[in-house]
Amino acid sequence: MQRCKPVACIGATAVVALSMASAGIARADDEVVVNTNSSEARTATADVSNLKPVVNVLLPPDTSSIVPNTDPGPYTPGMKTQSGIVNNTQTRAFGDFGIPYTTGRVQDGNQSASGTTTANYLSTTYPYRAIGKLTFSAGYCTASLIRRSVLVTAAHCIQTFGSGGTLFSGWQFIPGHYGASGATAAQIAPYGRWSWAALVRPSTWANGTDTGSGSARNNDVAVIALAKNASNQFIGDITGYLNYGWNNYSFISSPKTGNLQTAAVSTFGYPTLLDGGAIMQRTDGPTYTTTVSGASQLWQGSNLTSGASGGPWIVNFRARDAALTGGAVVGNSSNLAIVGVTSWGSSDPNAPKDNYASQFRQNTQYPNATYGNYGSGNIASLLNSLCSSAAPGGGTYASQGYCN
Repeated sequence: MQRCKPVACIGATAVVALSMASAGIARADDEVVVNTNSSEARTATADVSNLKPVVNVLLPPDTSSIVPNTDPGPYTPGMKTQSGIVNNTQTRAFGDFGIPYTTGRVQDGNQSASGTTTANYLSTTYPYRAIGKLTFSAGYCTASLIRRSVLVTAAHCIQTFGSGGTLFSGWQFIPGHYGASGATAAQIAPYGRWSWAALVRPSTWANGTDTGSGSARNNDVAVIALAKNASNQFIGDITGYLNYGWNNYSFISSPKTGNLQTAAVSTFGYPTLLDGGAIMQRTDGPTYTTTVSGASQLWQGSNLTSGASGGPWIVNFRARDAALTGGAVVGNSSNLAIVGVTSWGSSDPNAPKDNYASQFRQNTQYPNATYGNYGSGNIASLLNSLCSSAAPGGGTYASQGYCN
């Protein structure tokens, strides 16, 4: 191994260094270390699993009084891409609150180490495949499974606010849907199409008295039981289903968050502004609790606009748990859980965009801490009403296994 200064190693480097110096630009006096022994010992492939991790031997400083910076610093942000250098303002996406977010397709890169995968591969893996497109007479929304055969979506995907007994019709759920141009029938509906059997939406949504104003309402939430398929199977036995939480599960407030109630949240849906609503999209970013016109809302910077309505807001999202080693233990609030569904947001495709969701929580309309075995607040009450209702063939949806 050869250690040398840049000027001594390569002539071209010396030219660059001199030109920088002549321009008055400071240059760090860092070494380049060159491998001059290509036959040096390397770890055998079979031994990799036995290696020990390397740790920083420096002792950590005291962090008990640290606070986030409020000053962006004196230097201009930027980044290097394959096309060149771009500045910070060209690469940021953020909502009106100024909180950055990241949105992208739920789609892998089509290649893996073992070979080529199909374009819809990722959306057919759990937990993504428990999310899908909900089609009905008025168009489509997004929905997700929270019990063995029960969906959660937005109430405005069931009927127009205040329309009484006038509901949309013909709901069908297509889990893991991928509908890009050229998609095959198997990609469009990889787990088939599942018809609705029964649903419950808040009575205050139906009669137009729900707390709030305009699109911001306490209870833009609904649940739908799905009928079994032709093989007498429940959908959740094929795709799996997701947990749900209430009363702002996993949110936290501390001086380090500016005493704001916040959580890391992943939201999903099929927004028409992205890929024409044909491919599932995911947004990740900080989410805050807020109140809009008296309605309890979740608030996230996001460009998942129309078409993503009813899509899940998930805390602690991950595809698979790691095996804990080295004395690690599970932290608090570590479970994946849906805590709301997309209700409304900014429609301008080119302005800072925000999304809002009715919080799954106890509120004026649903004040109880317990509704059957389903938890607290609006989401639990809706599930309790659905699951305890009479089902075709005798018994209830719960006793028949829909709500396991």
